[in-house]
Amino acid sequence: MTPDTHAVLSASSAGRWLRCPPSAQLAAKAPETTSDYAEAGRLAHAIGELKARKHFMSGLGPKKYAAALKKLQADPHYDPAMDTATDLYLDVLKEQAMSFSQPPFAALEIRVDYSDIAPAGFGTADAVLIGNDAIVVCDYKNGAGVPVEAEENPQMKLYAYGALRTFGPMFGDAIQKIRLVIIQPHAGGVKVWDTTREDLDRWARETVAPSAALAAEGKGDFCPGEWCDNYFCPVRATCRARAEHLLGLEAQFPAGPDAPGFSGPTLTDEEIGDVLIRAKELAKWTKALEDYAFSTLLDGRPIAGWKLVAGRTSRDWTGGADAAFPALITAGVPEAVLWDRRPKTPAGLEKEVGKEVYRTTVAPLVTVSPGKPALAPESDKRPPYDPAAAAFRKVGADD
Repeated sequence: MTPDTHAVLSASSAGRWLRCPPSAQLAAKAPETTSDYAEAGRLAHAIGELKARKHFMSGLGPKKYAAALKKLQADPHYDPAMDTATDLYLDVLKEQAMSFSQPPFAALEIRVDYSDIAPAGFGTADAVLIGNDAIVVCDYKNGAGVPVEAEENPQMKLYAYGALRTFGPMFGDAIQKIRLVIIQPHAGGVKVWDTTREDLDRWARETVAPSAALAAEGKGDFCPGEWCDNYFCPVRATCRARAEHLLGLEAQFPAGPDAPGFSGPTLTDEEIGDVLIRAKELAKWTKALEDYAFSTLLDGRPIAGWKLVAGRTSRDWTGGADAAFPALITAGVPEAVLWDRRPKTPAGLEKEVGKEVYRTTVAPLVTVSPGKPALAPESDKRPPYDPAAAAFRKVGADD
């Protein structure tokens, strides 16, 4: 099971503290919080780990495995979709293991140490495979909100660096090829990126070590950005630097003709692009502020100008529908009135039957229509929308 302890300079938050060094110590002082999403993620990781241990490790027979899986599936956060998702995780581990000329050394949920470049730095890698001159580091992501890329992923690179340091006494300098694999079944699927030990070591020395030294002492400049949300900074709602960054629009877009930088009574296309980027971050920040204010008021502490009020009431059957409906039918209410019969959507059915059954049985009966164009930042990995290509695109192609 994944350990609950986290380093101040954790690998999972490296994408944030590498860009905003002082956030590491500020985040370390914030109260521990959790959510249903986080608990579901932990459970999915535990299921994936169990399946991987059954395949790669000895000592876990069918009975022990079945009992352990049943216990995990009894968790209130369990969802049947976790089985399909973790099956994919195991399939990817098997595929990567088969890429070696002989069965590789395998380590699961292994703590790796990179404290030589980040003071007291460590993390827990989901799976590490080593053989010949290569190491493969795999990480399962249960979330569906933000697709995670393997390319230049700082968390994965720290795992790889730490794994090389951890297992160096066993394999020496033989390992020169690095492969990072992200398995995110609910957002993007499988991402793979290859690099070299030379490039990894250079990154560790030139990028990680300087930022980590500042982060360990709480020094450096605060640098708010998309990483505040993407890496779940616990002070993203109350951070003063973020507030100044998001609310500093007046200086950036002066409205008076005599003000320096005034470019006319209407915004230019370039300025609109800047405002849209800022507005997206502003919307996320506002939501974080609302969540913070709600929790604060719920704890009995005041937030100036705000209060909690009772929401809309909700109604449900006392004792459940199974107890209520027979009484209603006896009272003369037609049974047809009591039930709604609705067909499942293709997406909902895929979740129920699994991808393989869906592909062979359901997909031939489904029409896939091209998606409407959507606004996205330039950093988005998808290719730009081509109206001409979309107009002549064969429905269902490549879907």
